[in-house]
Amino acid sequence: MKRKALLTFIAAFTLILAAGQLKDSRLSPVKHAETGAEAFRPPRLAAPAPAAALPETPPAQAQTPKQKGISYATWWSGQYAQPDADLALANLADTGADWISLIVTQYQDNIATTDIYATAATPTDADLIHVITQAHSMGLKVMLKPHLDLAHDPDHWRGEIGEGFTDSEWQAWFSSYQAFISHYADLAAAHNVDQFCVGTELTATEGREANWRTVIAEVRDVYSGPLTYAANHGSENDVTWWDAVDYIGVDAYYPLTNKNDPTLAELLAAWQPIVASLANLAATWNKPILFTEIGYRSQDGTNRRPWDDLTGAIVDLQEQADTYQAAFESVYHQPWLAGMHWWTWRTDPFQGGPCDNGRTPYDKPAEDVLRFWYGAPPRLDRPSPQPDYRQTLEIYTDSLAPGWENQSWHAAVDFFSNDPVYSGAHAVAVNAQAWGALSLSQANVDTTPYRWLEFYLRPSTGEQQFRVFIHDENGAERRHRPLDDCRYTGGQPLQPGVWTRVRLPLSHLEASGRAIQRLSVMNTSAQPASFSLDEIRLVGAAWHIYLPTAVGGRP
Repeated sequence: MKRKALLTFIAAFTLILAAGQLKDSRLSPVKHAETGAEAFRPPRLAAPAPAAALPETPPAQAQTPKQKGISYATWWSGQYAQPDADLALANLADTGADWISLIVTQYQDNIATTDIYATAATPTDADLIHVITQAHSMGLKVMLKPHLDLAHDPDHWRGEIGEGFTDSEWQAWFSSYQAFISHYADLAAAHNVDQFCVGTELTATEGREANWRTVIAEVRDVYSGPLTYAANHGSENDVTWWDAVDYIGVDAYYPLTNKNDPTLAELLAAWQPIVASLANLAATWNKPILFTEIGYRSQDGTNRRPWDDLTGAIVDLQEQADTYQAAFESVYHQPWLAGMHWWTWRTDPFQGGPCDNGRTPYDKPAEDVLRFWYGAPPRLDRPSPQPDYRQTLEIYTDSLAPGWENQSWHAAVDFFSNDPVYSGAHAVAVNAQAWGALSLSQANVDTTPYRWLEFYLRPSTGEQQFRVFIHDENGAERRHRPLDDCRYTGGQPLQPGVWTRVRLPLSHLEASGRAIQRLSVMNTSAQPASFSLDEIRLVGAAWHIYLPTAVGGRP
């Protein structure tokens, strides 16, 4: 009887697992944990302690719902319309955000020129329409936020445009700007965009009040939704035409402390004078304030210069989480705040992670803070399988496995190098030109029994960069994954002269459950690179399921 009961339990448990798999197949991709082609969040590594003890519920808000926004951006044509971008947008929606700030950028040559133009890199109108349609289908509202940057002027930024203009140059520039911004206002009107931003951080132009009132009036002629302008932090009090828009917009990159490691209490104290100033601004104009951008890198000292794009500082996940928490605690309950749009979320569904020092909160402790305040459940921590080395497909172990061929390009490859070697007698030594690759092929390798591509890699220098990708059964090149993502290297970056195990989920390469013809490790450095690989294989997975012991002894 006990044995029959246990068998009944096992059968039921199996049905529950199967049902769970079917249910998961209908969920947003973010709900998966490496369960196939839709799985794109790798298992998280140990994170630092939470930013602070969070209250049970966020503080009470003003009656008008806050815009729970995230800036969604790319600077390359075509990327918004890629399937990976749709996955990234689904991840964004999963945070509890209900708005996106959709970024599109055009350019002028330098701060002294007056012609504004799209480049080959500017997202197309079709790209933007795709995102607007996708976002609306996910229940997200859209603020279209055109940006203007400098194409050939690295020593200046958009806030300095026009500093030396003559009156005639001002008229020429505003004429070009009007055409630029009206084009996107037309697009916003035609595709039911929920809000429109008429300009971003054009600080030196803001004193041209009459010109800006004309720009805004012409935008209102074609677009009937709410308008804002995004002033750079510090210049918001100098704008004299806030009455012409519906929201006072601020890109809120305020410096907070002079410390690289401030406490949460110190960050909160730094916000107090900022909050007082913003409250006074809102009262003066009787207008709500929208943080059109706010954000922090996950790097040491990010609170000191939040606008700074320098990437040399060490990763500091905790400081990013603390700055998020301090901003939310300081302003989210303020009655003058209309909402906030966090900078930034890119079109890469694998962005972020524990070794990334960029601004995205994705797969970092800051995402947990964002989710709490935006009312979303915590990130899912699903059980992860372990490698099952009883189920492998060897590709290289001292020599290429039978059937595999070398199809490398722009690279000299030695399959019998004996120095350095990770294991056994030989390793693969590669001398690749820039964008050259080790590439190994075999016809129609079935990946269904396997979960990972695993190999050991030894770069020769610290400047080397690599990507891995496969060709599918039709010979099509699939998704590239960079090896500077430490989620694939055991939590540590690649180091010169050191063998590092690389383990990539096949799903991240779009190689799961299909036939592949080729796998490649490409040198994406701008210069030649020498590196070695060893022990290249596909590896299966073992799931450990523990059943309860039957009550009353063994069955």
